[in-house]
Amino acid sequence: MGADPSDVHDRRRDGPGHVRPGAPGAGCRVLVIEDERTIAANLHEYLSARGFEVDLAHDGAAAVARLGAETFDVVVLDLGLPRIAGSEVLERLRRTLRVATPVLVLTARDTLGDKLDAFELGADDYLVKPFAMAEVAVRIAALHRRARGATVEEVLETGGLRLDRRTHEASVDGTALRLGPMSMRLLERLLRDPGRVVPRGELEAALWPDDPPDGDALRGQVHLLRRALVAAGFAGLETVHGVGWRIAAPAPDPPR
Repeated sequence: MGADPSDVHDRRRDGPGHVRPGAPGAGCRVLVIEDERTIAANLHEYLSARGFEVDLAHDGAAAVARLGAETFDVVVLDLGLPRIAGSEVLERLRRTLRVATPVLVLTARDTLGDKLDAFELGADDYLVKPFAMAEVAVRIAALHRRARGATVEEVLETGGLRLDRRTHEASVDGTALRLGPMSMRLLERLLRDPGRVVPRGELEAALWPDDPPDGDALRGQVHLLRRALVAAGFAGLETVHGVGWRIAAPAPDPPR
């Protein structure tokens, strides 16, 4: 099993044909090279629901043929492929086709040697199975942004809530917030998509990219951030039960 079952509810809710406005994968074409068809289908469904344009290849030979004939923004590559091994696909992509498309290696091989070999061949990122769907999505989006040279705004703000990423200072209507590192990271992730409900999996991947904790660690971090925001006069951190959290600007005062 390659995917975290906690993400199954996300796939059902969004549905394979539904793409939210401003979805994180909009404009990103992804080739998923994976021989385990259940994993490939789950990735296709989850990523497509988040705006990614997803194509599949189930063996190394098919992957090499597609990579030589088509253009993709990001490649997701399993190493244990039939016909042509994933490592050879990666080597051909870099040395024969001379294509610089970002590659996320997604594999059950978890030794340091496997990781070093993949990066030596030209991988840009490496994620070990089993994985969380949300983490795959945010890693793909990050690779896409990096390849395009895109940047995140240095100052993020909405409804009087302001975060300066350069100085790591946050405030509400000019009143400084005293936030710990985790609260600051959580606030930054939410402020990147104001008004959008950010699912639990995406927030966990942002806070704990290598080893998401069990239990209610995320809920505890949200509670700490909300308490600090409310104390400063901002009540716009909203819980959408069963989905996630969002930052929404407070409603304007009614006209007098």
